[in-house]
Amino acid sequence: MGVIVFGSLPAGVKQIVYKMQLHLASKHELVGMEIEKDTGTATYRELNINSDAPYLSQSMLMMSAYPEDNKWEEIFSAVDAAVVIGNKKAKEKWETHLAGRSSVRSLFVPVSIYNDMEGSDSSLGYDTAVNSIVDNILRVKDTINSLKYDKPRLFGFSIDGSPSTKMLKDISIAGDGHYFTQAASEEEILSLRERIENSFTEWNTSSVIVYSKASANEAQEKVVDQLNVDFKYTEIDEALCMGTNPTSADRIIANGLAVEILSWVQNEQETGQVAVRTDGITFLNK
Repeated sequence: MGVIVFGSLPAGVKQIVYKMQLHLASKHELVGMEIEKDTGTATYRELNINSDAPYLSQSMLMMSAYPEDNKWEEIFSAVDAAVVIGNKKAKEKWETHLAGRSSVRSLFVPVSIYNDMEGSDSSLGYDTAVNSIVDNILRVKDTINSLKYDKPRLFGFSIDGSPSTKMLKDISIAGDGHYFTQAASEEEILSLRERIENSFTEWNTSSVIVYSKASANEAQEKVVDQLNVDFKYTEIDEALCMGTNPTSADRIIANGLAVEILSWVQNEQETGQVAVRTDGITFLNK
């Protein structure tokens, strides 16, 4: 039984791998699969329970590079069945190169810090990412609120990758700030500028705005440059979004995913995928 991680490695993945070790290692040869980025070489190593701190330690599996398009079947032929853990891009590659083209049974398990997985209402890693970003925002707000400047201060948070509008909105609400998206109309941008201006008072002389790294220039030109503010910004990369340890909400999702994986293995189900729905975790055909 092989297990591999592509594209995204949020903290909750180690909980899934530990559950697989705990329940499968005695009956199956559980193999961790990793593909080197530079050489494309696949390595296989047995996963045994050998950690005294399985929930707070580092994951035993590292994120793999994608195989060349014509190498998927060859690499996965070394195992009888495989659990493929990954993000939106990983799902697309799994569907194209493995799910319908290989004799190896496989199960795709969605994880995404951006909650952008088609067919799922939520995703492992999203709550931890939002929580990590908001913690950073609140620390900055505590710092800038303790200082006074001639102009109101606006602090920007540029989120790496592909944060959805929902993610930006959730971060702004939790961080008591504002958000900008490339899809915003002129009317919405005008309303955003007015809300930022109106948020400044004698007692509140600072605010924050979040946006994707891809829209940073637009946010600067259409919002920041039109305001009489002192502006500074910071970039938040994907590594920070992963968080050190998963939140309780992500731990619950991780446990649900692990249960569905174990059921798939024990019942020897055909190739398929897991979806995270509001009413629970469910198995879907490929």
